[in-house]
Amino acid sequence: MSEPEVRLSPVTANTSGFEYAGLSHVGHVRRRNEDSICIDADNGWLLLADGMGGYQGGDVASALSIRTVLEYLQRSADGAHLEANALADVLCEGLNAANEAIRQAGAANADLSGMGATMVAACVAGEALVCAHVGDSRLYRLRHGELEQLTSDHTVLQAQVDAGLIAPREAMQMPNRGLLTRGLGVAPTVVVDVGMHALADKDRILLCSDGLTDMLDAREIARLLGATGSVDAVAQGLVDAALAHGGRDNVSVIIARFAG
Repeated sequence: MSEPEVRLSPVTANTSGFEYAGLSHVGHVRRRNEDSICIDADNGWLLLADGMGGYQGGDVASALSIRTVLEYLQRSADGAHLEANALADVLCEGLNAANEAIRQAGAANADLSGMGATMVAACVAGEALVCAHVGDSRLYRLRHGELEQLTSDHTVLQAQVDAGLIAPREAMQMPNRGLLTRGLGVAPTVVVDVGMHALADKDRILLCSDGLTDMLDAREIARLLGATGSVDAVAQGLVDAALAHGGRDNVSVIIARFAG
């Protein structure tokens, strides 16, 4: 089995009926890229983490999150494909372990104290997609031209929307959209949201950091995600659009397209 890709440069793969692509860009404002992405095409494991803005060591936290969860998946699979329920358990355990790893690294190095990350993970298990997330990195599914957000942001703003205090259409214009209620490395324990979703022919899956969703609305994301062409061209199109709209943050995307 080939080694999974863990990098910031473009990643493209084609296996098991899926085409995968990933891309991360520093943007126009940030001095460094604090996002990390991973595609393990052999297993259908997709991981994306966003170092929390304004925190020291965000790049360290995001990379540590990815590596910790990946190690949990590799150790549990041990060369075999995991079933959906087992994947859900492993992802939950892995994100909790990442939370602890970030806190320990911060405690051991004063320069990294207070670092944190958000994370979204998605794993293909037959005709199911198993996902887990903490924070505001998102997972989307595009089916027959309809875009569905499969994760719910762990933010103060989303809590206000859920409570009916703010209309969803107003949320995009509100300040402090990224004020988190959960993140990896923030507290001794963290609640991980885990879900399972059906996959169908021609589905397109998108994992992304808030550097994409803060720049583009759902309609534009759906249009670009549904574009014809290679998956790496689609990934590039999404990132380019975020940059054209300001690129105020690091922007990262992972795309999975069912080739059946």
